[in-house]
Amino acid sequence: MSNPRFLLPGGRRRVLGAALAAVAGAAVAPARAQAFPNRPVTLMVPFPPGSATDAVARSLGPQASKALGQPVIIENRPGAAGTMAASIVAQSNNPDGYTIAIAPASIFRVPHVQKVSYDPLKDLTYIMGFSAYTFSLVVSESLPVRTMAEFVAWAKANPGKIQVGASGAGSTGHVVTFLLNKLAGIDLTFVPFKGGAEVLQAFVGGHINAVIDGGWAQIEKQGKGRVIITFQDRRVPRLPDVPTAREAGFDLVATSPIGLVGPRGMDPRVVRTLHDAFRGALSDPAYRKFLDTYDLADAYLSADDYQKLGARLWVEEKRNFDAIGFKGQ
Repeated sequence: MSNPRFLLPGGRRRVLGAALAAVAGAAVAPARAQAFPNRPVTLMVPFPPGSATDAVARSLGPQASKALGQPVIIENRPGAAGTMAASIVAQSNNPDGYTIAIAPASIFRVPHVQKVSYDPLKDLTYIMGFSAYTFSLVVSESLPVRTMAEFVAWAKANPGKIQVGASGAGSTGHVVTFLLNKLAGIDLTFVPFKGGAEVLQAFVGGHINAVIDGGWAQIEKQGKGRVIITFQDRRVPRLPDVPTAREAGFDLVATSPIGLVGPRGMDPRVVRTLHDAFRGALSDPAYRKFLDTYDLADAYLSADDYQKLGARLWVEEKRNFDAIGFKGQ
């Protein structure tokens, strides 16, 4: 005997079919959300190819790709004192996690000295902090100075003749140059570039005769520059004879953390997936080698700690700028 069939009027069949489809869709939606990533992830780098940041990104990318199961595509977006990449992400309306950026400390500084169309505290999702730039004053061998006292004396005797290169107006190098002028009573000429690679090329080419930027280690290791002081809170381990700015008589420390950010409103599960993939890449030997090559600090921060650091730097930068009268240009 055949199984009985129950036939519904056409309208009821359509309603029931729609209801079943909705139930099925609801069951599939969470599974799709958990499938991140199912296509390549783009990592925007705020400096040109050849820079320290670009080298670090390209060393992290392959290892993070293995954990994600998808390629990590590096896309260079230099400009705006290293804030271009993060600003593009901050203005995105698609927080799906497939486009993220490396953000330097200038993301918390530039909005205080020029008009921007984003708020770094409200328009970004913080994924992970992973490193920090080391800043030092490096001068050309053509300058007859070996100590900070000699540097200041020569600068006073030759106002405007020391051209200091760094990554853009409002960058850490720019602020440090401004402060040195103020604290030492000298007249250094600041020259902005799109990124560290261009700074070093100009230095080696003789177009500038001093550098205060995050990629200075390369010219020093090649014997093409002389390190006068470092702007860290302690001496650089491999240069134990180079004093800090404080030791040289200038109360000046430059803090410049680097981290990963995405658009606001990202799914916490996606943030965790990206965080875990890139954190795992931090132990890769290729990445560790680049930290040594560029004298970068090993400074991992969780998403929460990175966000808290950003909030603190935002307040500190504003207070410092108001105190010293820094206007950005």
